[in-house]
Amino acid sequence: MPEFGDFGSEYDKLRGADDSAYPRPYGLFTADDIDSRMLYKEFQQGVTLYNEVEWGLLSKFVRETTKESVRVWQRNMEFVTAAEGYLETWQKIRAVEILLPLEDFELGFAFTKKGIQDATAGELKETQSEALRADQRLLAKRFFRTCLTPGTGAATRTVGSVGWWDANMSSASLAGPPSWKGNTFDTTHDHYTVSGAADLALSDFTALKREIREHGYSGPLFCFMNTAQVEDCENLAGWTSVMTPVSIIETVAVQGFDAIKQFQGFTIVIDDWMPENYLLAIEAKIRPLTMRLPLNKSAQGLKLWEGPYSAYPLQEAYYGHRFDMAVCHRGAGAVRQITAGAWSDPSYDF
Repeated sequence: MPEFGDFGSEYDKLRGADDSAYPRPYGLFTADDIDSRMLYKEFQQGVTLYNEVEWGLLSKFVRETTKESVRVWQRNMEFVTAAEGYLETWQKIRAVEILLPLEDFELGFAFTKKGIQDATAGELKETQSEALRADQRLLAKRFFRTCLTPGTGAATRTVGSVGWWDANMSSASLAGPPSWKGNTFDTTHDHYTVSGAADLALSDFTALKREIREHGYSGPLFCFMNTAQVEDCENLAGWTSVMTPVSIIETVAVQGFDAIKQFQGFTIVIDDWMPENYLLAIEAKIRPLTMRLPLNKSAQGLKLWEGPYSAYPLQEAYYGHRFDMAVCHRGAGAVRQITAGAWSDPSYDF
C-alpha cells in the first residue's frame, strides 16, 4: 500500500501519466500518445481562423447574404415633362427577384477510432490541412459552375433561366434585360456564345467586352482561362504588343492565381478550374454573384461537426459546409466557348 502522501503520484500513474509501465486505462490517444480531445480543440480553432480569412481572388466577385433571394432593380424609371396642375401617371418600378439556392456539402471523411489510434498527431493535422484545401476547391468549383452554366430552358424560374443573360428568359416567363442608354435587348439576348471557329481570335475578346459594356458595367474586367488557352493567346498576332503591365497583376498573384498582363482591356487570369476552350469574362466593380449563407451565424463557413461521443469529440467528427451562390447582376459577365459547333455546358461533379 502506498503511503497517504504518495497517493497523488500513484493516482496520476493509473490515469496514464508519463510512466510507460502504467498504460492509460481511459482515453482515445494517437499512435504517438497525444490526447484526441486536445487535437479536436486545436482543429476547431484552426477551422475558426480559416473562416475568418477571405477565400482569395474569387471573393472579389461575390457578395454574401443570409436572405433567400436578392432583388435587383431594373432601369425603368424615366423623367417626363411636367405641367402645372397635372399629375403624371405613377411609374411602376420593376425589379427582378433572384432566388438563391442553399446546399449542404459534406466531406466524405470522418475521424474513426481506429484511424485516430493508428495515426500520429502530425498525420491527423495533415488531414485537417487537406480538409481546408478541399473546401477551397469546393468554393472554386461552385463559383465556376455558377458562372459557366446557363439555364435549362424549362418553364420554371429556379432553373429555366439562370446565370448571365442566357436567351431562356421567355421560356422561364422572365422579362428581357433592361435597356441601357440607346441599347435595347429582348428575351433572346445571350451571354453564352460560341466563337464560330475552332481557333481563338482577337474578336472573341472584343465580343466578351462588348457583351458586358453594352449593359452599362464600366468597372475593371477579368478574363479567366485554362492553361491550354494561354498558348493559343500567345500565338495571336498582337498579343505582345497589346499587353500592358498593371499593379493588379501582383495582387492576383498574391491571391493564389497566375495572371499574365492586361490584354484587350482584360486582366487575364489563368486557372485550371476553367475547362479548356472556354473564356469567362467578369466585371469586378459590381460583384455580380451572391453567396447565400445559413441564417444561423454559428452554422456559417466550414464546420467540423462533433462526433456522437461527447467524451471523445474527434471520434466520428466530420467536415461540412452549407452555402451556395447565384449570378444576380446578369449583364456583368459573359462566357465564350471556342468551337465551330453549338454551345455545350461544361460539366462539374459534386
